[in-house]
Amino acid sequence: MALFVALTVTALAPLTYLGLTQIARWREVQKRDADNELRLASTSLALAVGQVLDANVRAVTATAAQIGAQGSLEPSLLVSMLHRYREQFPACFGALVTDADSRRITSDPDTGGSGEVADRPYYRDMVATGTTSVSQVEIGRFIRMPTVHVCAPIRTRDRPDRLAGSVVAALSLQYLSQLTARLVDPFGEMRALVLDNRGRVIADSARNGPAPLTDLSGIVTHGPLLSGATVFAGGTDEQGVAVRSASTPVSEQSLGWTVTVMRPEATIEEQSRRARGHTLIAALGALLIGVAFAFAISSRLARPIDRLARYTREVTSAREAAAPEPQTGDPREVSQLTTTVTAMVAQLRKQADDLRAREAEQVVLGRLRRELEIAERIQTGILPKRFDVPALAIGALMKPVEAVGGDYYDVMPSGPGCWVGIGDVSGHGLNAGLVMMMLQSALGSVAAYAREARPAELLRAVNRLLVENIRHRLNSDEHATLVLMHLDADGQFVFAGGHEPLVILRAGAIQCEIVETNGPWMGINLEGTESLTESGGALAAGDLLVLHSDGVVEAGASRRNAFGIERLCAEVERLRDRPVQEICEGLIAAAQGWVPGPAEDDMTVVAVRYAGG
Repeated sequence: MALFVALTVTALAPLTYLGLTQIARWREVQKRDADNELRLASTSLALAVGQVLDANVRAVTATAAQIGAQGSLEPSLLVSMLHRYREQFPACFGALVTDADSRRITSDPDTGGSGEVADRPYYRDMVATGTTSVSQVEIGRFIRMPTVHVCAPIRTRDRPDRLAGSVVAALSLQYLSQLTARLVDPFGEMRALVLDNRGRVIADSARNGPAPLTDLSGIVTHGPLLSGATVFAGGTDEQGVAVRSASTPVSEQSLGWTVTVMRPEATIEEQSRRARGHTLIAALGALLIGVAFAFAISSRLARPIDRLARYTREVTSAREAAAPEPQTGDPREVSQLTTTVTAMVAQLRKQADDLRAREAEQVVLGRLRRELEIAERIQTGILPKRFDVPALAIGALMKPVEAVGGDYYDVMPSGPGCWVGIGDVSGHGLNAGLVMMMLQSALGSVAAYAREARPAELLRAVNRLLVENIRHRLNSDEHATLVLMHLDADGQFVFAGGHEPLVILRAGAIQCEIVETNGPWMGINLEGTESLTESGGALAAGDLLVLHSDGVVEAGASRRNAFGIERLCAEVERLRDRPVQEICEGLIAAAQGWVPGPAEDDMTVVAVRYAGG
């Protein structure tokens, strides 16, 4: 009985006090909760809108970079790339590509618009800064409806300092409205607006809201917010309804946009009244049944403790056991203890499952590492180890940026002379390494069986194989630069193909000669190699010939400070008296040391010194 009385007083006294106190201050609590929901909704929507903008800016920038990397503004290729971008980013309503004079080349979809953008502020900003720019909402000439435009410059690899064109994407305001409605829908009776820097409507979660670009600066917006803090306000919307609002700036892209989320004051007040009534009913009910609960608790106090003890014994013995559920009438402390123990056991089981999953993942990663090691051994194993060519001293070195690289070089004896090839597959990694090995095998085969063939003939044969395998069978878009040279024992050489320039340092000269290689890329189409031309020359005793990949001269290009052909020539002149293998090692070491940190592309150097004969 003493326990019963003590439990009754202990349970009912705090309950009565808390219930009456909560009723008195419920309006304040409800308003604070409503403000918290408004803040959460506005900040979440501001973050989501910013992420959509950032994702599309990055995607448009990447698409422009891909177009520049392929070096062609062929409309059929451009439409395919634009279509892939639009499939991945539904916020994009349409995209077009212009040339260096801002004239429209092609678009997706083909709306028939003029595409003239030269006088648009975002295009002028892009030209002035050289980087991707974002516009405010405007009526686009391409889409002919209110949109946000993202403009990214196109620069080709051979002329990175010159604007080759631009990619312009139009972002749909309808998509932003759908996103706005989707994000605020879980919060109940809320309405969200996205406003530009002038207080005009960009997106509205309400289906019957004002049209895009409607000016609401004097009604529901607070103007451009100068900090990232959320601002609360009370007032009326454009229909005269009293609302409580929270406004948060969209910080991404520095456009001055604001997200405003509103909830009617009547809804907040109704929720407060309903909560006060529920609290009063609950308090009265607790007073009536408190005595019965106290009696039940005192008589059944030991039961939940027994259930919990039995559960812990079963878990300790590693038997599968169902977690005990708190029962009606259990003391609060015991219920909390039961919940804590159950959560702890669930966490321990989860950690055990995670440990097993990590162990399985380590097994998979180990297998992948072993497979990459095998691929690396295969790639390095097929490179030539000896260069036994009369009258020629040959050295070579390749430094892949990953385990498997995309650079290629080979030295193949041919009669009294030899074939020397060097190239670079687009990209790096496993795909590039696969194409490189395909290129090496094909070139080695045709050079071995067609001993009297000219360099251009061999390149045409190899190109046919690459186009068939890469474009038709693998359905991929890799390609390669490649130059193939035949060196005779008397110093005469002839070459064909397109790659980095050849560097020749004559025995009695002070400075290097640069010989351009202007052939087409390999693996793109059959027509590219039909017009291949050959060039040639002669080496005298003591002359030094250096071939290299673009990873050497473009070291540091991402920081706008490339190593460059001039520094490469200076290093060749400095190392001219060293053995050819040391020359290769010195050139790659100089390029790697030019920019701190890991290399960004594969590096390859082949050095040939003619001894005379």
